[in-house]
Amino acid sequence: MRISHRRGFTLVELLVVIAIIGVLVALLLPAVQAAREAARRSQCANNIKQIGLALQNYHDTYKTFPPGVIWGPGQAPYTLPYHHTWNVMILPFIEQQPLYDSVDKLLPIWGQPVVGTPVAALRCPSDTGRFEPSETAGIAVTNYPGSEGYHWHPTANFNANDANHWSHPNNSNFADRLTGRGSLNGIFTQTRTHRMAQVTDGTSNTIIVAESDSLGYGGGPIRTCGTGAPRRGQTPVWHSAFVGTAYAGWGGNESGQNTVNPDGSARGGVGWFRNHAFTPTYLAAWGPNADWRGPSSYHPGGIQVGFVDGSVSFIGETIDYGTWVKLNAIESGQTMLSFR
Repeated sequence: MRISHRRGFTLVELLVVIAIIGVLVALLLPAVQAAREAARRSQCANNIKQIGLALQNYHDTYKTFPPGVIWGPGQAPYTLPYHHTWNVMILPFIEQQPLYDSVDKLLPIWGQPVVGTPVAALRCPSDTGRFEPSETAGIAVTNYPGSEGYHWHPTANFNANDANHWSHPNNSNFADRLTGRGSLNGIFTQTRTHRMAQVTDGTSNTIIVAESDSLGYGGGPIRTCGTGAPRRGQTPVWHSAFVGTAYAGWGGNESGQNTVNPDGSARGGVGWFRNHAFTPTYLAAWGPNADWRGPSSYHPGGIQVGFVDGSVSFIGETIDYGTWVKLNAIESGQTMLSFR
């Protein structure tokens, strides 16, 4: 009678196998995470592409780009402002015709259902901040604000005083390249609308939208790109999609006169609405990933932007500041080709 001996795994062998599996998982996990981020970044770029095409179609239909926000009257009597944003106006061009049709264009936007309706095409999948209107006082968020240009005034020009104030050693000679070089207004300069023909710097050299995360950046120097950090542990600053809220600048107090918030409540001059809800525009005076007033992103190393011609590019967060400001201007008198 033959006796068979079955050999099992020793404890050492089992530990070796577990260690090998652990090493393989450790090697594979970053690759999986990188692949997922690449997919999210691709979806984000597609969202920006669709918004850019929607803005072009809007321009083809109305012969102008939409205004950033339809503000209030700016003078007594202070009737309730409309505060419709450019995102409301492009809804038919991003396959949101039913939502657009639900908006009463003759009434203020506040109180209408669209204010709290999330639209997937306006959200970056890499954004790990706020997602639901329940987290944002019933206001839907967008990750894709439009460029106001250099600053939040109707005449966004860079002058000698600015050159002295903003000068920084990490941004070589940008003051010389910006001073006296024409207007630094963007497509969504407040109180103005622009036509394609006014983009004299070239439609492929002028940013129209850029992504911004829903936590907002803070603490970075105004002009030095890539120096901020997400406002984790602080009150987030996020962009309202469909209701103009603003803070400071022209829209913050509507020429220093209008004291009516979007919901009709009184406002004491410059101030936040609904706990840091900001209009869906940004300023180029703050570089990317520097401060909440400028654009920001969770994509490693930079942000995605859309140009007037409908193209999309990834811009490194350490881009030269002077180049960045020029890319957001429609008629600065200079084009910027070297950043790509």
